[in-house]
Amino acid sequence: MRVAVLGSGSKGNSIFIESDGIKILIDAGFSGKKIEELLSKIDVNISDIDAIFITHEHGDHISGAGILSRKYDIPIYITKESYEAGLLKLGKISLENLRWIDTERINLGETLLTPFDVMHDAERTVGFRIEESTGKKVAIATDLGYIDNIVRENFKNVDIIIIECNYDYQKLMECSYPWELKSRVKSRNGHLSNNDCARFLRDIYHKELKKIYLAHMSKDSNEPKLALDTVLEELARYNIKVSVEIARQEIVSEIIEI
Repeated sequence: MRVAVLGSGSKGNSIFIESDGIKILIDAGFSGKKIEELLSKIDVNISDIDAIFITHEHGDHISGAGILSRKYDIPIYITKESYEAGLLKLGKISLENLRWIDTERINLGETLLTPFDVMHDAERTVGFRIEESTGKKVAIATDLGYIDNIVRENFKNVDIIIIECNYDYQKLMECSYPWELKSRVKSRNGHLSNNDCARFLRDIYHKELKKIYLAHMSKDSNEPKLALDTVLEELARYNIKVSVEIARQEIVSEIIEI
């Protein structure tokens, strides 16, 4: 299994995963041209992508999905709710390339992909747990306001975690956002704070966990060092040592292979 975060933040999100020889994108929130450029940085050709999986309909997650599907004949997996809400952003998708996500597991060759619902202020938002035939697993949830039991269950015993670490509470309260936006961000249907992310990672940690990516970081109500320090300090209190990396908006992460 190989994983790379192509970019994560309010200006665009996309994650590359290769499992059992299948190459997929989780979200395509940059322009089609930009995603091609980002993939080239990890020596992956867009024409080799077998499927695009969409977490929800917000533009920073779907803006490039439609054009890539039409240009390269790539199937899009999406919930009906997100499809209907994001239709104008997606454009026309051929019926052959439109695959519905519900709660059922999806088999991609020998790889098993499990979608799960998360709390966020879209029509519907899902995370993904992806399991290779070798038993290697990655769990992804980049937009969520609250860690419920569904999220906890799907993040158990994985090798790689990609999880939102969006805001610092004090910086959120002090930033220039209007109060309505601040309330939305910190609500259960908003985004995950540094502290909540840190406590979740502490609770979900296990000895086989190899890598954590902190994703979807706000540029206005957070700082990379602050987020990283918050998580590492919480883990250190429990003598937990694991590789933690910020998923950057403008920098493609190196491919991690497990």
